[in-house]
Amino acid sequence: MTYRPDIDGLRAVAVLSVIFYHADLGLPGGFVGVDVFFVISGYLITGLVLNELDESRFSLAGFWERRIRRIMPPLVLVSAATMAGGWWLLLADDYKELGQSLVSQVLMLSNVFFWRRFGYFELGTELKPLLHTWSLAVEEQFYLLFPIVLVALNTWSGKRLQKAVLLALLASFALGIYWSHSMPEAGFYLLPARAWQLLLGALLAMLPDLGAFARPWLTELMGITGLGMIICALACYDGTTSYPGVAALLPTMGAVLLIGCGARSIVGRWLAQPWLVGVGLVSYSLYLWHWPLLVFSRYWAAVPLSLVQRLLLVAASGVLALLSWKWVEQPFRRRTFCGSRQSVFFFATVSTASLFLLGFGVHHARGIPSRIPEAAQLYADGRQDCPYRKQVSLEQAMRGDFIMLGSQHDAQVRVLVWGDSHAMALLPVIEDLCQEKGFRGAAAVHYQTAPLVNYQNRGAYSLKDKTPLFSASVVDFVRRHKVPRLILTAAWNDYLEESGAPKIKQSLQETISMLRDCGASVWIMEDVPIHAFDVPRRLSATALFGGDIEKIGLPLDAHRAASLLQHSTFQEIEPKKFTLLDPAGFFLNAHGLCRVAADGRALYTDGGHLSGHGSRLLRPLLLPVFE
Repeated sequence: MTYRPDIDGLRAVAVLSVIFYHADLGLPGGFVGVDVFFVISGYLITGLVLNELDESRFSLAGFWERRIRRIMPPLVLVSAATMAGGWWLLLADDYKELGQSLVSQVLMLSNVFFWRRFGYFELGTELKPLLHTWSLAVEEQFYLLFPIVLVALNTWSGKRLQKAVLLALLASFALGIYWSHSMPEAGFYLLPARAWQLLLGALLAMLPDLGAFARPWLTELMGITGLGMIICALACYDGTTSYPGVAALLPTMGAVLLIGCGARSIVGRWLAQPWLVGVGLVSYSLYLWHWPLLVFSRYWAAVPLSLVQRLLLVAASGVLALLSWKWVEQPFRRRTFCGSRQSVFFFATVSTASLFLLGFGVHHARGIPSRIPEAAQLYADGRQDCPYRKQVSLEQAMRGDFIMLGSQHDAQVRVLVWGDSHAMALLPVIEDLCQEKGFRGAAAVHYQTAPLVNYQNRGAYSLKDKTPLFSASVVDFVRRHKVPRLILTAAWNDYLEESGAPKIKQSLQETISMLRDCGASVWIMEDVPIHAFDVPRRLSATALFGGDIEKIGLPLDAHRAASLLQHSTFQEIEPKKFTLLDPAGFFLNAHGLCRVAADGRALYTDGGHLSGHGSRLLRPLLLPVFE
């Protein structure tokens, strides 16, 4: 295949889109740049393989040698640098996860690893330094499988092969649409749901050069339409877009049209400008470097990075990319380093084994907590101070199979906690009080699921349209087992923002009425103070850098203002056949702040969920429920 400068220009558009999105520089849909990369990769790899097959000079060993020379040298460098940065910057749990992600990366399974690590209580994706390698894993898996398929089907006619690729493409697209609704994380990360984008590029490489046969006006239309589709996705999509699914058609087909029309169009000639081609040439190294720099810069930041800081980080990524392209990428690709096939395979084997052992060692050593001063590590351990994170499924609720607490010798459930993940965080103190009083307790808890009847949640982790069945099962359990005490608590502000105060007020009135009809007394606890930062990490940073722990926390007035809607909603419920519990006063310190630490330990596992230590702070508030 002849060199296409316009494709390097399209690479530049793709990588700059991703970087601007990650650096929050005004492209809410910049993540679609990855889709453009997938199309380019499918097109180029398929074209090269088919050309060599036609000339009877293709070998899998030669193909993988070229892939190693292209992919591994800068990836090994960035991976090693990221592990070194993590040694100095990351807390033990996060460094342990970085080691695990390194192991998955060298096994070409990063996408599977991050899919499996996607969860309600997981560390935010913006703080995972090797997260961006998921897209490399998708391409690497494609590189392993698709050339073998092409070799196996080499005897097929061109049209027959195109039909086979088209069928595989449609199957992958259909799966991607299905997963985008039923398993959105799998649809985003895994090859089966992403293969259609690579296969579109492959199919384009199998077809005649569209630009060569199209009329000039049609070529221009293809270029303008293709660029317009990508721009539309960059501007109109954002983090709330259901993706990839059908939405991925817009940037993917835009990339297909731009590659198809080539440099014959005005848009193609614009993409072939030297400055865009230059960015495209270093796009791989630029993609590798930018994300760890952003993650490490955000990790200890007390406030969001400023515009100037983000621009400087992008510039630093460009400098590192240029250096690694010149001194690492190019020498390997031009065979200045590892000139023979044997030597490059030896390099791949040694570097893979070394990175694997490094990552596994960090994982096995639990992130090497000895790197961190004891006081800072004790605060960081607050993340794991969460004994109750197992939610109750709908099937369990319908069977009455709730989380059991306290004394198992007491035949009757005497207190039931009902709510979402914030109710889960309250369970350690409930367990203590149940044990102390000889009570048997139970918990009906599910992520993002309000303790309300006749209410449907919309959160990604909620039961959604099945929520009423869950709530009905809880009420039925209370009725059948004659549970005398109920504690309802949740992230009330989330549901008030989701559905509005009138709807929540009505559902609360109905819930209280139903529970009272069952003979139960009802206590409703307002939500605890919510902080806009990761509490254990902020406490660790303060301990490391000599700050005052007592000056960390939300001012009480700010908490009251944030809680005004939930408080007024509870006050307006008539008749008041429940007891309202306000936890805020138990967090107040001498500075008028809602404290986040006590006795050298974190009171939260993140910004809003109490730790076990934090829940026990509320023992005096909850004790009357048990008397």
